[in-house]
Amino acid sequence: MRVFRFRDYITCLAEFEDAIWVLCPRCDRPVLSRCRDERLTWRIACPHCSYTRTASRASAQQKPMPWWTGTWWTEYRKYNSAVDPLFGLPLWLQVPCCGEVLWVYNEAHLHWLETYISATIRERQGSKGNHHSLAVRLPRWMKLASHRTQSLKQLQFLRHKLREGQ
Repeated sequence: MRVFRFRDYITCLAEFEDAIWVLCPRCDRPVLSRCRDERLTWRIACPHCSYTRTASRASAQQKPMPWWTGTWWTEYRKYNSAVDPLFGLPLWLQVPCCGEVLWVYNEAHLHWLETYISATIRERQGSKGNHHSLAVRLPRWMKLASHRTQSLKQLQFLRHKLREGQ
């Protein structure tokens, strides 16, 4: 049996937010939500139906952040947390796995999860008690060795879906 080692250098989920694949609310086709300027403004521009929308985390903006509104939490619960953190739209890259929903934002996030799940030895680097690391915040079912094969199979399905959809 080969031993794969994974070292977490305190990677946060926010590091994958520069480009997030979501479903367009108008035509229900995949569209990329992109960061425009230093993680303050994101924009969706659907090439299929011309739907556009902008979201901001800047405090100077007059519009409230989507996660402060009731509709964001409704969508979050409806799609089992598989929603975009800015627009509240369902993620395109999601699949049922082990009785839960396995989701990723983009190819970089997918690669990180594949590396983590396939590892037989997982090490955390950095300061003790860091609760912002993605590895610490992953659900227990995803960390279990008994779910490794099924999780990797579903991640391969998402990789294929991503390659076919682009």
